[in-house]
Amino acid sequence: MPPASPRPVLHLEGVDRKMKRASFLTVAAALLFIVPCVLGQNTPMYVNGTYHGYSWTYGGKTSATGFYDGSINVVQVGTNQPGGPGMICDDFRDNVYAGEHWTATAINVASLSSNIGKLLFGGGVGSIGNIGIPGYTEVAYLVNQMFTTSPTKAAQTAYSQAIWALTGGVNPAALKGTPAWILYTTAINLCKSGQISLSQFKNLWIYTPTHWVGGRPQEMWGMVPVPEGGTALAYFLLAAISCFGAMRLRVRRRA
Repeated sequence: MPPASPRPVLHLEGVDRKMKRASFLTVAAALLFIVPCVLGQNTPMYVNGTYHGYSWTYGGKTSATGFYDGSINVVQVGTNQPGGPGMICDDFRDNVYAGEHWTATAINVASLSSNIGKLLFGGGVGSIGNIGIPGYTEVAYLVNQMFTTSPTKAAQTAYSQAIWALTGGVNPAALKGTPAWILYTTAINLCKSGQISLSQFKNLWIYTPTHWVGGRPQEMWGMVPVPEGGTALAYFLLAAISCFGAMRLRVRRRA
């Protein structure tokens, strides 16, 4: 059989180059798509239905108060659990049900600044309120009190009521004359006088729901750290793209 003419070989080489180039671009695009997914925190959340305050009815809706049991970032929270005595809800408008799983963006309270727009009451896209830095400072004070004072069931209920009033789900006037009113006004006064600031609460984290099935879950507070573990991997992926491109360029130059 006579040898193939050089023309078909050149043609096939051109196709091969195009295929390699397309493959490289496909891989690079896939890696670039992964990077923002890695950088974005997707913290797994779970509630098992157990809570430690009393049930409270307001506006025709009965809600669980106090600490909720479950897990944050696969760390168990609840009585005698490694993640603390539970998670705390700051959101009266939304609901969670026993056995619900969802994912959330975790932000350390002491780092709150321009990223407040990511929170449920931060005024950004998808927010249901805008309490600003002062409002989250007031909530942080009450949440920290819950985590550090071993409150009774009645006290936990009062804390939840005061927190929900600060985020706008409960009319503060409905709390006048109750322990919740004292907590509510104390938090506001301490913030106004500059006696509390977000920098004091490095031990606290806010978990804002990002993905769920059915109705939106509640925004939660806890003490389970969620490190930015994806950052190193993202840098690795970007470096891989650069190295892959450099190797390909070197091979082409040799050819």
